Amino acid sequence: MANANGLRNGLSAYRRDDHEEMQAGPPMDLSFKKATSMNDFDFQRARSIRVGKVPLHTSSQRFLTSSLWLSNNLLSSMSGLENLVNRILVEPSSLAWLDLSFNNISEIDDEITKFPNLKIIYMHGNAISNLNTIPKLRKLCKLRNLTLHGNPIESVPSYRSFILTVLPQLVNLDFAPVVAAERKKAPPAGFSKMMNA
Repeated sequence: MANANGLRNGLSAYRRDDHEEMQAGPPMDLSFKKATSMNDFDFQRARSIRVGKVPLHTSSQRFLTSSLWLSNNLLSSMSGLENLVNRILVEPSSLAWLDLSFNNISEIDDEITKFPNLKIIYMHGNAISNLNTIPKLRKLCKLRNLTLHGNPIESVPSYRSFILTVLPQLVNLDFAPVVAAERKKAPPAGFSKMMNA
């Protein structure tokens, strides 16, 4: 019998609706699948080892989550990302956390800008060598956390300063908080030239 607080036998009768489940539910973890392209994730089962459970899914086999982990695969490109997200997530536009770390990706693809609600993007441990690919992320106004360490661009002088000039909304870069002093710094030497290249 339920009491005044909606408790039944000591348990809450509250249930998340689909939107709440998507926001708070576990990630779709497709890491360590040896995938070389986005098509290789078709018919793959989500892993539960890291978080203990998989996201709920609908009868159409699309998942209620806003997090997609594709780390530790063999991807060399983001090509096909939009199609993959559209196939496996109930609300593709709600994608908020994308983990592409530890792959072989060499460039940021325009497809990533199709997800305006991205707040977290992990791309550390890839092969990105051209800073001029970073401005594509400017379209992601909600982006707050970004990782790029372990890519060749990390060795470029003023790497961190460049990223923060291009993406001033970041709160964390490479797992390190952005401090007020960094925000006040002038753009790095050659910034305008790099942006116009």
